[in-house]
Amino acid sequence: METLREAARTFVDATSLRQAARDIGMSPTGLRGFLDGADPYVKTERKLRAWYLRDAQRNVQAVSPEAANNALKLLVGHFAPEQGRGAVLDVLQVVEGRCVSTQTPIPAWIPALRTQYSE
Repeated sequence: METLREAARTFVDATSLRQAARDIGMSPTGLRGFLDGADPYVKTERKLRAWYLRDAQRNVQAVSPEAANNALKLLVGHFAPEQGRGAVLDVLQVVEGRCVSTQTPIPAWIPALRTQYSE
């Protein structure tokens, strides 16, 4: 439930309470209550889960392998090239592990970059 709550908070911050509620399919008042810690009704929880799966898929695919690779290169750029490759693989492993433990879809760029850096 906390994963849903955090995703909804992030979405509200990026849009507005009314827009987020409209996209999720619930009332702004209900969404505010959920964000404040209230347990949602079963029907509302289903709406939140469905929205999360739709939204998570959309956001996960929004980052291209090239963009992720550029970001990783910036993060590990202070390492020597042979150590940078291992650092990138370590970061990919951590991100993928967090996706698995939080039941979040694994971004397509993770296996693409793992293949690229494992060659």
